[in-house]
Amino acid sequence: MTGKSRPLSIRLAESDIEKLTVRARRMSGTPTGVARELILSGLTDGDPYTQAERLLKIERRLAALSQDLAAASTTVDKQSSSLERIESMFEQLLLALSGRTAS
Repeated sequence: MTGKSRPLSIRLAESDIEKLTVRARRMSGTPTGVARELILSGLTDGDPYTQAERLLKIERRLAALSQDLAAASTTVDKQSSSLERIESMFEQLLLALSGRTAS
């Protein structure tokens, strides 16, 4: 979305809300997000260029999220490895302080 956004309230029949909810579950999204995308795609009046532009924006956002998740995963792996080394060193320190040796 470009620029500021503001809330919009609409009324839907209970059956339409249920359809929206089912569709959102299928897509692992929220009913509000699905409704927003449906409204925005309807505003393009079927213009393929505008729809393609919107899909490219969505694809770019997904790619950025994917990179962020990959970076976070790498960081977690490094931290987990560091934690394992620290735990091992702590265990060795406790053994040394107690006068026992590692078996």
